[in-house]
Amino acid sequence: MPKLGCLLALAVLIQFGGITDSAAAESDRTETWLLEPPKNNDEEDVGIVEKATEYVDVAQRQASEGFNNFVIQVDDFFGDATASDSVINNDSWARLRLDAKKPADEKIDIKPSLKLRVVLPQTERRFKLLFSTEEDDISVGGDNVGGASGGATDGDQNASFAIRFIRSARSKVKLNLDLGIRQRDSDLQYFTRLSTGLTRDFGQFWTAGVSNSYYYYNKSGFEDKLTFTFRRAQFVREDVIFRSFTEFNWRNRRSGSIIGQTLGVYKQFGERKSLAFELLAAYHTALSDGLEDRFRGHEFRFRWRHNVWRPWFYYEFWPSVSWPATNNYDQSYGALLRVEMVIGQR
Repeated sequence: MPKLGCLLALAVLIQFGGITDSAAAESDRTETWLLEPPKNNDEEDVGIVEKATEYVDVAQRQASEGFNNFVIQVDDFFGDATASDSVINNDSWARLRLDAKKPADEKIDIKPSLKLRVVLPQTERRFKLLFSTEEDDISVGGDNVGGASGGATDGDQNASFAIRFIRSARSKVKLNLDLGIRQRDSDLQYFTRLSTGLTRDFGQFWTAGVSNSYYYYNKSGFEDKLTFTFRRAQFVREDVIFRSFTEFNWRNRRSGSIIGQTLGVYKQFGERKSLAFELLAAYHTALSDGLEDRFRGHEFRFRWRHNVWRPWFYYEFWPSVSWPATNNYDQSYGALLRVEMVIGQR
């Protein structure tokens, strides 16, 4: 009986926290902490930085998980939810950017943007949802001297939303159909886009591509973009690439077309850094209302892109010098600083 009473008393103490393994372990940790010398400020600072970094990583991971859950819900709407219990090979992603742009003789323009692509695997990956507020990577210093989409109004590059039907998405051939809504010519419009493309390798180093995107807006009419790309890998060295990009742009109620040309040399430094040197120019084949010069100017620019801190965080810096027609071809300087974060898998 005395032994039984002792056992019962010990069980009660364990049940109500009088003696527990965790309490004993906590006591040991407390005694050990009391015996340790106090940490200096440097160690505390390192601890704060590590905690902040860990917090950011957790937040990004949670955002990615939440985004993937959203993809699953959308996929269930467009596809057969009973076809698969899980989403596999999902390459959906979201890209957040913050651009600080300083054109010549103008104030700094700070603009955030978001680009979203949702792939729907349960529709046999034939559908994508697209949302974007990004502008094209065009001229920094002048009046879009390098792009063929010039003559645009301020409403052309606002948010657009579309669903894409992928008829063919092979590595060499593509055929896509987009149906969506876009802010254009200061008005909200429905649009369709038929995009076709073909790429081919010539020899060991040269790759050529041609693509065409035909847009039709319910109020503004048509726009057509025909592009030609030539790329040579291992130019001079294995990590240097030469690229030529030519675009022809036709638009409803505009005479002729705009030809945009970009020549660039690109070098990769390891896996995280890259540098580009580009020459841009644009030319009107015919003058429309409000245009006085066919040659719109040219621009030289450097583009430095660096992946820092985390695999999903980037920054870019673009210094440029241009001679735009809108400035009587006088030399102008500009710059752009970009911060970018990617959520999801890309």
